Amino acid sequence: MQQLPGTARTSNRRGRWWSTETTTAMGLICCAAVILLATVVEPAQAQKEPDTSNVFNTSSCLEKPYRCPHPRIKFYLYTKRTQQNPELIDVLDRESLYNTHWNPKHPVKIVIHGFGGGRNLSPSPDMRKAYFIRGNYNIIIVDYGSAVTEPCLSQIEWAPRFGSLCVSQLVKYIANHPRGVPPDSLHLIGYSVGAHIAGLVANYLTPDEGKLGRITGLDPTIFFYAGTNNSRDLDPSDAHFVDIIHTGAGILGQWSAGGHADFYVNGGTSQPGCASSTIFQTLACDHTKVTPYFIESINSEKGFWAGPCTTLVSYLLGWCEPKDSEYVLMGEHVSHRARGVYYVTTNAKPPYARGFPGKNRRTGKNSEYSGVRRK
Repeated sequence: MQQLPGTARTSNRRGRWWSTETTTAMGLICCAAVILLATVVEPAQAQKEPDTSNVFNTSSCLEKPYRCPHPRIKFYLYTKRTQQNPELIDVLDRESLYNTHWNPKHPVKIVIHGFGGGRNLSPSPDMRKAYFIRGNYNIIIVDYGSAVTEPCLSQIEWAPRFGSLCVSQLVKYIANHPRGVPPDSLHLIGYSVGAHIAGLVANYLTPDEGKLGRITGLDPTIFFYAGTNNSRDLDPSDAHFVDIIHTGAGILGQWSAGGHADFYVNGGTSQPGCASSTIFQTLACDHTKVTPYFIESINSEKGFWAGPCTTLVSYLLGWCEPKDSEYVLMGEHVSHRARGVYYVTTNAKPPYARGFPGKNRRTGKNSEYSGVRRK
């Protein structure tokens, strides 16, 4: 398998490599039994949101005070001129944004990693590189990695709520700054737990403060978030447009559709090229495969064209035959008019995109795409 630029790896005796996000996903699998047991025992009812002043329990790995901004949650700004030297944004200092290479004329991407991630760990470096190949961007990496390192993984239920509160503070800072942009110009990209952190940001924005432009959920984690309580899930009300890509659905990722447009890659559960010697490595690979798919979509000439289909069975049996006009691009250049459930098939190795499957030739560049939000 070809190594993606900037991907951290660890090797075993057979010469295989596993990204840092794959290792973390395997850790989540080990916790699955305990988490599922807690889900079964606990009554299926909406729970009262905890007081954010005491969002962590006494065994928390975070030091007090439990309020935003927190020293373990940092916002690193990357621009094309500062790719190797990111600049920290201090949301309490108005001058902070002035002292960076922030450009309000460039699109804004706020990237939120999963547990065990960080600004220098995959997929963050790969995603930044892909965007800067394409053009000029303000890319803000929300780095909360030191807040949930082992043995702090037990904070998986509470940490996203606290993290989203801090991210909402960043959103408000950017919106109220003289050189800032409104929330509907922002594109939040969250992987695994990070997808839910992105969605929870909406809980802290009032109608007068505005609504986020777009949230992209990369295989949102199933742990602690499966249910009917939309205040804890990523859902269509969280932004003007919510697109979700599923690759490990029903195992580490959520199975149910939760966006304006949901894309199930290769059926949504099992990814080609992920077969391994152990079930744990295979399932972890399925979950993390979503990130190279999305990263490739940023600059792909062929594009990940997805067609609507009513059921997984119909997709697997080849019963769905969409019209050419019904196909939409999955990933960075998705049409914001897309609604419903779509299925897309990929190659087992990069380049993953197969191109347009219809009769007429179409490229991976969507002429309708105009940034974060369609006017």
